[in-house]
Amino acid sequence: MLAPSNEGVNIVGRVRPDAVLPGFCYDVAMSLIYVTGIASSGKSEVCDELLKLGYEAHEGDDNLSYFYNNESGQVVNRPTSASERTPEWREQHTWKMSKEKLLELKNKAKDKPIFVCGVAANENEYIDIFDKVFALMIDDRTMRHRIETRTRSDYGKNSHEMADLIEWQKSTQEHYQKIGAQVIDATKPISEVVNEIVTSI
Repeated sequence: MLAPSNEGVNIVGRVRPDAVLPGFCYDVAMSLIYVTGIASSGKSEVCDELLKLGYEAHEGDDNLSYFYNNESGQVVNRPTSASERTPEWREQHTWKMSKEKLLELKNKAKDKPIFVCGVAANENEYIDIFDKVFALMIDDRTMRHRIETRTRSDYGKNSHEMADLIEWQKSTQEHYQKIGAQVIDATKPISEVVNEIVTSI
């Protein structure tokens, strides 16, 4: 099951296109790398840490993904609050990542590794663009706790969104195997999660 929605209404993306890691062997890891996972799995935090390490990293919610009206196919503005994301509104709109923008990043990744941290409902349309896929896995208890306590995004705080997340969680393991992702235990400290990612590229 693909992601039912976006999860980052209030996320501000950060990009360092000139990032260079001292001593990093770029002739080994010239690639576009996807870090995905269910809401609250830690994608934004991974992106933050990768940037601190000097990598170029993009949050999928920042200028790479948009809500589309399912009937017209047109991009629409993101709701500014959880109350606007009613079940009816969600049924009429889909969160999608831009394949065209990913292809632009793919071209840049010829010179250095580039990370995209995010998830979208049209994943099957763009997954083949990536050279490596990491999936952040968490358990139900961790997901619920993070959703309830996080302040960076309010996605999941609506009861109908939490219900979607619980259903989505049931199929994550099978889905990650299907797309050939390297599964990372994202209940571990963020430093360990990121270390496992960067040592695997």
